[in-house]
Amino acid sequence: MPKFSQRHGYSPLEQAFQREQIDEALRTSLWNILKVFIWDKYEISDYYTEINKRIEGLVKRLWFHFFNNDLDALPAFKSRYNEEKQSYHRIKNFFFACKWFEAYDLIEEISTDVDNLLSDQARAALNLALEKHNAAYRLVGKTIVEITDQNEIAAVEDGLEHPDVPVRTHLEAALRMLSDKETPDYRNSIKESISAVEAACPLITGDKSASLGDALKQVKHLHPSLSQAFTKLYGYTSDYSGIRHSLVDDPNTSYADAKFMLVTCSAFVSYLKVNASSVELTT
Repeated sequence: MPKFSQRHGYSPLEQAFQREQIDEALRTSLWNILKVFIWDKYEISDYYTEINKRIEGLVKRLWFHFFNNDLDALPAFKSRYNEEKQSYHRIKNFFFACKWFEAYDLIEEISTDVDNLLSDQARAALNLALEKHNAAYRLVGKTIVEITDQNEIAAVEDGLEHPDVPVRTHLEAALRMLSDKETPDYRNSIKESISAVEAACPLITGDKSASLGDALKQVKHLHPSLSQAFTKLYGYTSDYSGIRHSLVDDPNTSYADAKFMLVTCSAFVSYLKVNASSVELTT
């Protein structure tokens, strides 16, 4: 269940889009995936198995190349004794104490290791965890890449500071639905995003029944191609999978769809606010 602050829209945007940070829940999820898919496969026994050999090889390379430690000081990965001195616990302690980017560095180092212990299933699980916790990054191939940059975050932040209450309320609702870690609602997040644009249109024209086209006419020096692009974007949300008209019960909307619409609509209401002569706003 989302936190009170998330349900009521008080969480900072940086927590909704986890950029340049990893919260405790995400860090734990990422570690658990490494544990299930790699570390737990190690067998403490009197026999030297192939999987043990591969994991020990990975740990040795991490110890040498990633941690830059003396190989002579490398402890056993796991044993029946002295658990805290095992290299497994050294790696775990590092992961939970390190800076956010160092945690991603470690995952990337494991991802690119020659033994390829990070399976396709594990990579998919990591990406699901990153998406669930609204991280700004994904594992693409063997590299962690940013999918939500500072400009996108700034666009949403600017939209959330819109002086009109209805516009802000729709954007805040869209963000809450997108960032709900337990039950995200991408379909209704998109509805709320475009509703923010609809709420902004009467402010531009002074007409409560004004359409997007009416509002665009009030924007000075708007290139026809840009006006057409905005109009088509609105049409997309009206028609795509029945998002706004309940044409189907379960449209194939995704996190990427909802995030794109939130960023785009946030930027658009800010654009209208700056570039058009609006009437008095509701505070």
